[in-house]
Amino acid sequence: MTDEKTNRPLTFKIAYWYGLIFSGIFILYGGVQIILGILDRNYSEMTVPILSLLVGVVLISFAFAYKELKKWGWYGLIVINALVIILALFNYTHYENIVLMIFSMIALFALFSSSTKQYLLRRH
Repeated sequence: MTDEKTNRPLTFKIAYWYGLIFSGIFILYGGVQIILGILDRNYSEMTVPILSLLVGVVLISFAFAYKELKKWGWYGLIVINALVIILALFNYTHYENIVLMIFSMIALFALFSSSTKQYLLRRH
């Protein structure tokens, strides 16, 4: 099993780690905002943090499924990165969106690279 993990292509690892980091940001943001809302006793503005936490859980499930070589994890990461790119194009005046778009393009390139696709298809 460890030999299989060391033979993973670099593009596979880049896409996986980007998926983990991206989903971790949503989980961290949602969790911290929920805790701060509870401590401030401000329960009226909890929908955005709860949705962020749920989105983070869905995204991390895509990343873990991708790591376990499930096709739906690969498709999920492709859809999420494509949505990030499309949404960043609509609001390209902020530099944060441009940076996020560049990172998502790199991850999308890694997901569509021939070495990643061969590694995924060879396993099935």
